[in-house]
Amino acid sequence: MSSTLHEFSNSIQQLRDNLIALERKTDQLDLSGLSGREWFEILQRKLIPQLSDHVYLVVAVVGGTNIGKSVIFNHLVNQQNSAISPLASQTRHPVCLVPKDFEQNHSLDKIFQGFEMTPWSSPEDPLKLDEQHLLFWKSSETLASNLLVLDTPDIDSDAEVNWERAERIRQCADVLVTVLTQQKYNDAAVKQFFREAAREDKVVITIFNQCELPDDEAYWPLWLNTFCHETGVRPEFVFIAPNDRQAATSLQLPFYARSFEPTYSESPPLIDTSTTPLDAPSDLMKVLSQLHFGDIKVQTLKGALNYLVEQNTGVPAYLREIKIRSNEFRSASELLSEHELAEIENWPSVPNSVIIDAVRKWWQTQREGWSAQVHGFYNTIGSGVLWPIRYIQSLRTEEKRPPMELYRDQEWSVVLQTIERIYDRLTLVSELGNELLTNRLKTLLNGTSREQLLKTLHQEHAEFDFTAQLQELINSEMAFFKNESPQYYTFLKQLDRVGAVARPALSVGLFFVGFGAVGDAGTQLVTNTMIQSVVNVAGDVAGGAAATTVGETAVSSTAATGMGYLEAKFRRFHAVFAQQRTEWLATAVREHLLKTLPEELKSAVDLPDSEVYLAVQHSVYELEKQLSQLSVMETRT
Repeated sequence: MSSTLHEFSNSIQQLRDNLIALERKTDQLDLSGLSGREWFEILQRKLIPQLSDHVYLVVAVVGGTNIGKSVIFNHLVNQQNSAISPLASQTRHPVCLVPKDFEQNHSLDKIFQGFEMTPWSSPEDPLKLDEQHLLFWKSSETLASNLLVLDTPDIDSDAEVNWERAERIRQCADVLVTVLTQQKYNDAAVKQFFREAAREDKVVITIFNQCELPDDEAYWPLWLNTFCHETGVRPEFVFIAPNDRQAATSLQLPFYARSFEPTYSESPPLIDTSTTPLDAPSDLMKVLSQLHFGDIKVQTLKGALNYLVEQNTGVPAYLREIKIRSNEFRSASELLSEHELAEIENWPSVPNSVIIDAVRKWWQTQREGWSAQVHGFYNTIGSGVLWPIRYIQSLRTEEKRPPMELYRDQEWSVVLQTIERIYDRLTLVSELGNELLTNRLKTLLNGTSREQLLKTLHQEHAEFDFTAQLQELINSEMAFFKNESPQYYTFLKQLDRVGAVARPALSVGLFFVGFGAVGDAGTQLVTNTMIQSVVNVAGDVAGGAAATTVGETAVSSTAATGMGYLEAKFRRFHAVFAQQRTEWLATAVREHLLKTLPEELKSAVDLPDSEVYLAVQHSVYELEKQLSQLSVMETRT
């Protein structure tokens, strides 16, 4: 017996842990949780606490409203424990008698999960109004050492909380003492309760109570057969009890055993007419004590295990539900991706002059020794040479904004256009009928969403240091160029050193050429064209350019390969910077507008292929294999 129970213990524990881990990943699927699913409640309340060496039976008296369950319970344990009342729905909380010292070796909290265990001191205790699920218990010296007996709330009362409490007891019980009457054998709630009991392979002992004997002797089999046909229950034992209130309240109610075999056709059930109400009544507790506890425990645990792995209602059905829901999210994800949020074709380019300045700054950091000193000296002179020319030019032209400030305005204009298109696309997708997207996008596209997003983006955009980002990009790209083409880089360094040697004479010549033009004009201001020419030449000198700088040397080179290489590099500067800026916008839109939606969709789509989903599948497979092996062993024996 011990080996039979322990064969499943590890698999059940692993399955439960995997299921809980899987449930945490199904939040985005909008599925109901594990709690409340019949198979999971059986796993929690029956299999986890009862797969152990200690064999005990949980026997519960169950049935509908006002049919004498508490009477049967009192007779079963031969004690006046539960309060008896002719009023309906008086028992609101289950009560339990346990063997002496049972609680010292077992955890009642684990056996009756979901209940708050409360000592039972009065027959009126289970009648209390309380929103908590209470279970009143006390020890009994007359019970067998491995038998727990419960009285339960009505399974069809007006108080739905009573149904839930009765179901929790059914899920953890091994034996159900089913109380029926002529009025309470065919109710919908009663039948639904016992359909689940039959599917869980519970052992059922049926007591047809409140019979008018001998008149009902010919009818109770018909009623019971209807009950069995509607629920699938096959009682192990059947008893009938007369309608005798005085005997019921004084623990004198007789129970007469009857032979009964249900039929599932229109033909009447087989009735053993050799027994009559005059037969000696049976002792219900003696009947219970003579049950084969071990066999019953294995039967009910097997029933729970089979329910757990059943394809249409157990864990496999839950896994299919996840996969179906995941496919719905896949459709939603594909719908969202088919409609690109934004297609940006007019992202502005950084002015070339800004890129050239950034390249020159990087190259200046590469100069070493006397070359750096020479170029640095003449760069300083060049800056001084340009000052009066820049001053003259400022008098003749309107003040110009820095190039990167103009770029900032151009980029923000494109951002506004892009956000407008994004909202148009999202609105279109939300109206295409995919419920998963519609519900989520309605929240994202509420009235203040666009205004809040633009406000956030504008603040981030206004605080951004474009020059620093561009310089960082140039430094990175040029460092890559240095490592990627060391020979080419060395060649340019040599040219730069040659330029440092020739620079003094060349710079002086350019100096005189430049100012000769200005001097020839006398007091007359030079034209804009002449000023621009001088600025261009002097600017090259000041920046270490002229004919000897890296940029000018490369551009004036007749080597097609060299020209193409640097041209490609220059274009890459533009492309990479634009990519970084559009990535900023995409990240900001995802963070401030879409939030976790893309991750939710991806996680939902990938869930059936996840490690935890496959782990649950494997656990179910192992249980099915163990159950199959157990069935083969039972067949051989």
